[in-house]
Amino acid sequence: MQVEFNPINAVTKEINITVPLERANKEYQKYLRKAARDVAIPGFRKGKAPLAMVERMHSETIMDYFYKEIVDVIFDEVVEEHEVHFLLFPEVKDVIWEKDTDMKIKIEIEHEPTIEFKQLEGLSIPHKPKLLEDEVAAYLDNLRQEHSRIMDVETAIENDNVDIELTFSHGSESFTRTGSFLAGTETNFRSLEVLMGCKTGDKLETKIDGRSIMLATREPGLNLEHHFMYPCQIIVNSITRQQLPELDDEFAKDMEFDSLEQMKQKIADDMRLRNEHLNINIDCQSVVGKLFVDNNFDIPNKTIEYLAKKEAEKIDNPEYRKYYEYQYSMQIAQELVTMYIMNNLRKAMPMEVSPEMLEEYYTHEAILEDISVEAYKDSYSDEINTEEFKHAVQNYFILRQICQNSSFFVAEEPTETEIPEAELIDQETTEE
Repeated sequence: MQVEFNPINAVTKEINITVPLERANKEYQKYLRKAARDVAIPGFRKGKAPLAMVERMHSETIMDYFYKEIVDVIFDEVVEEHEVHFLLFPEVKDVIWEKDTDMKIKIEIEHEPTIEFKQLEGLSIPHKPKLLEDEVAAYLDNLRQEHSRIMDVETAIENDNVDIELTFSHGSESFTRTGSFLAGTETNFRSLEVLMGCKTGDKLETKIDGRSIMLATREPGLNLEHHFMYPCQIIVNSITRQQLPELDDEFAKDMEFDSLEQMKQKIADDMRLRNEHLNINIDCQSVVGKLFVDNNFDIPNKTIEYLAKKEAEKIDNPEYRKYYEYQYSMQIAQELVTMYIMNNLRKAMPMEVSPEMLEEYYTHEAILEDISVEAYKDSYSDEINTEEFKHAVQNYFILRQICQNSSFFVAEEPTETEIPEAELIDQETTEE
């Protein structure tokens, strides 16, 4: 059996297989005898009709199923003999055969790329570390949100919540639903500018797109056209505003601190170690992004498309499936890029994991999860002895080594080490 491998790109390979006529004829006769056992021919008991008659009456169906069976058999042999590694499933591009001739099979597969890194030391890497003061500010903002109160107000301003009764038509039907919007323009699909300055009991008329109506009424089952602007009548039922406490010494005293400065300092002290370890991960992720940009390589788009479609099929509402399919494809693509880079880095920079490295990794992960090292070990007791966990530890220390031999600079948004969407998959989407 003759086998030729023709690379199409870094992740796609065409396999041309020539099956000698003796083997092809033998496999066909074997399949014909097997198929004849299940074929009913008038005038004969099931399975007792002459092979020539079975073949003549059912040639098209028999040939179709024969091709499927022999391709599986032959491909399995090629995979074993040539140690072929592939993703998901092979795509049969062509099968050409006539009796007493060689059979030609053309198969296309996608596989993991082999990456030859141009440079692994002395890299200049853009990153965006998490600043401790920003983390403290975010923590305080969440604390204010937790201690906020909701108050009824007379007139709506930006971001006030407005409960409404909404009447609109879709097709030949008229609908009246209750729901809520935010006054103003700040939040896509949730804000309505027409509600600025409105009062309880006001009646308004405006046009609202279908997606916003479904979000506001929490009725995706309405199946409205997302981008169609529906004429709507609105009755304002109530207006509420979130009242946040002032961030001052009085607020700090309510939290059992002497002053706001003391509270900020305590929060910063508590967050400092975790912030340092978050930035270790950010630097490692920035290395991966830099290596993708510097060593741009093809990714298996057919595999990504298949996996994304399988995930999107779980979404009940078909209106949302295309959007989620795109989101899944981006997520899968980024995960595969990271996996391919790390698989190839482990080959380029082989590293044995020592007990000291394991303990350091346990400590790092425990700090990120805000638990003790022992608690971390207990939580992951089933995983820490697996090959996947060993790879995770190797990945961590390989990337740390690259970090130590590289320089970082704070990048403008977006960073050039972010994996560009257009590079990952060529697929159209609608704005969400």
